[in-house]
Amino acid sequence: MPGTRTRIFIRVLVGSALCTALLTCIAVPVPEDLPAIAVGQAGLYRLEVALLTFYGWLLLVTPAFSGIVRGRLPIEISTRGAKFAEEVDQTAEANEAAIKGLELTTKDLTDALDQANSEIEKLKRERGDNR
Repeated sequence: MPGTRTRIFIRVLVGSALCTALLTCIAVPVPEDLPAIAVGQAGLYRLEVALLTFYGWLLLVTPAFSGIVRGRLPIEISTRGAKFAEEVDQTAEANEAAIKGLELTTKDLTDALDQANSEIEKLKRERGDNR
């Protein structure tokens, strides 16, 4: 778990990303022919540039910071963010533990079902004898 200084620095990085995105949104020149994705609206074009800048910071600068500070780089960068080897290993271990727990639960439920079926059969036999 990151320390207090690291968390503060990450918050500063995210704040810097937001400020950079806002400044880029204001400063970017709007071209004469807007791209089709802007749907002919300068405001939408500026918003898209701001989002591109913000997410670019989050997807590239934040993992680079982690590589410099913690000495580990991500193994994958996607739209969901950066994945680090430790997280993948922990996820695999957590999944294995969850699978073992589910297997035990399934075994317990199967045993309980077998017991319930045997009791039902016993009750059917007793009921048949009483008739």
